[in-house]
Amino acid sequence: MATVLLLIPPFLKHTTGPLLGPAMLAGAAIQAGHSAEVIDLNARWICNDLGDASWVHGDFVGDHDRCDALLSHSQCRALTQLERGAAREGLAVNADALKRLRLDHATVDRLASRFAREQAPWMGRQLTRCRRPDVVGVSVLYAGQVLWALALTRFVRERWPGVPVIWGGAHVTALATEIACDARYGSAADGFVAGYAESTFVLLLDAIGRGAAWPEACFAAGSGRHPRAEGDDGHTLPSFQDIHLPPGARLTLPAQRSRGCAYGRCEFCTYPAIEGVSRTLAADSVHAVLTEALRRGAAISFKDSLMTPPLLREVAQIIAGRVRWSACTKLSPALDAAMLRELARGGCHTLEIGLETLDEGAQRLIDKRQSYALFVRTLDAAASAGIALVVNYMTGFPGVSEADEGRWLDAVRKELWSRPTLHAKLEHNRFELERLAPIATSPPRGLRVIAAWPWSSVLDWCWEASSAPRFLPVVA
Repeated sequence: MATVLLLIPPFLKHTTGPLLGPAMLAGAAIQAGHSAEVIDLNARWICNDLGDASWVHGDFVGDHDRCDALLSHSQCRALTQLERGAAREGLAVNADALKRLRLDHATVDRLASRFAREQAPWMGRQLTRCRRPDVVGVSVLYAGQVLWALALTRFVRERWPGVPVIWGGAHVTALATEIACDARYGSAADGFVAGYAESTFVLLLDAIGRGAAWPEACFAAGSGRHPRAEGDDGHTLPSFQDIHLPPGARLTLPAQRSRGCAYGRCEFCTYPAIEGVSRTLAADSVHAVLTEALRRGAAISFKDSLMTPPLLREVAQIIAGRVRWSACTKLSPALDAAMLRELARGGCHTLEIGLETLDEGAQRLIDKRQSYALFVRTLDAAASAGIALVVNYMTGFPGVSEADEGRWLDAVRKELWSRPTLHAKLEHNRFELERLAPIATSPPRGLRVIAAWPWSSVLDWCWEASSAPRFLPVVA
């Protein structure tokens, strides 16, 4: 059988516990009789960088149980290293361009080669006990990991000549079309996999173990084809390995009850394209993660794009208050005080709400209409039930009045802060145009794409007011 080494490159602002994707791949490989080891270089990097820094917890469970200030400082230090490397190459590249990889192929390759040389001693220390595997997998979730991932590929090829490197993850899925059409991406990996890939991963390891041809879903750069991994929603049980936490941080284990988004209509969102159609998974994995969380004294964070009220109720019944857990959902009349109290009794501590915007023009643009009254009722219900809320909000939508957006943002802040018994956090982000978002693939009148970069999933755009739809306010 085959041996696989799964690597998670820096830099992700994630320190609460293991990532679910690599754990699912490792679990699938082990259940099929292969040998799989996960090395979380991201967690190792952050723990090493933070040292003995004082870790301050928030009032939340899951991904938001973190010290944002320390993580932001750590990310800045990581980006500063890259900026200095770029300067030594004679390139004036700022942190934002590095984080989003708004650079051409040649520049990325130059930076990756230098970074690989500079970080070779650290990478060598992390992998010193690893034996030569039959294949190396690299998980890439967003553009900010790409330079690290490229450096790892170069390091692996030098350390273990002839060992194939396979890239997967959400960022690979977002760029699958570009990768399949351009052989230059081949400097990153010998093969790429788009979509969820537990079954595909096992087929790949089976083929490597037999010396047979790889499955179709593992495609090469420039091949012209990028079939999506399918049939990967089975009964895989995750294998959590190489867990590193900063001093004082609390462990959270990831789980998933569904894949895809049950709403699936947001024009700005890439979840339907990345994750595929909405479907419910077998509950076996939830039970397995619960058993592990009880053994380790950990919380659980559900990674579903959108957990519907019926699934929230089902999970609360499964967990039955034995551990604390968090999940992501959207506003719904079903999430009233009675239901939220039921969820709280079942162990639900934190709900992340995809509010996005209360501006009417922006809601029409992104096709996500949610009322202010429903938002207020949800806050009251959460305060009554003792459930903490993380509210996601966005501004900077194309063609929408910045003044109107600002007034709604202030109203949301006021509502969150006006309830003394409510633990709430506002996650405010600026709109970015993602390659696979419906608003990018079929832009409305007035929105024009003006720039793209090979390793970035984000596009540059402008708003042409003269051709804009009449119902949208136009920025002065």
